[in-house]
Amino acid sequence: MPIIELSGICKVYRTKEIETTALDNINMSVEKGEFVSVMGPSGCGKSTLLNITGLLDRPTAGTVRLLDRDCNGLSDTALSHFRNENIGFVFQSFHLIPSLSVEDNVELPLDYRNGLSGADRRRRVDEVLERLGLSHRKKHMPSQLSGGQCQRVAIARAIVGRPSIILADEPTGNLDSRMGAEVMDLLHDLNTTDGITIVMVTHNELQAKQTDRIVRFFDGRIIS
Repeated sequence: MPIIELSGICKVYRTKEIETTALDNINMSVEKGEFVSVMGPSGCGKSTLLNITGLLDRPTAGTVRLLDRDCNGLSDTALSHFRNENIGFVFQSFHLIPSLSVEDNVELPLDYRNGLSGADRRRRVDEVLERLGLSHRKKHMPSQLSGGQCQRVAIARAIVGRPSIILADEPTGNLDSRMGAEVMDLLHDLNTTDGITIVMVTHNELQAKQTDRIVRFFDGRIIS
């Protein structure tokens, strides 16, 4: 079974005066271990797709199945637990908490896990920071890091919970070409070595061509 399966997904935003269709009958599946790029012009529904796939938003219509589980009927609390245990997020603007150190930012998802002691959480954090070459920065604040280092911290936070899926929204969009290449190398390593399934929104055609498959969006629909 696909690890991600979206069937008939529609998302409509309504106000008193206007109705906007962000996604229009999306059918898409991703196999376990795939690295898939999603491309298309700004405003075509790519980020909405990630938000619905990542259970941050609910579709207006259609079904979301992740890891062979129908997620439509889950309560908000159940969705939060499922998301925390199975999905890691990486964003263009990092979304690090400026008042927390590197190690505390990375540990944050584990604070919501039952059954993990403080020592277990710190051990996982140390292992991830060592892998990403950030051990010497763990006491630093985000303001003391470069953009590339901030994105590596964000990736560390995404994988510290050992997710099956990573959803990345323009993960190299705020980085120069060298740092962007380093982040892509890291994502490829997580995909090939750890078997993590990755769905990445990008405008970078060269980076997209490095992935297994490109899904192209236009006006809320998949066109190829």
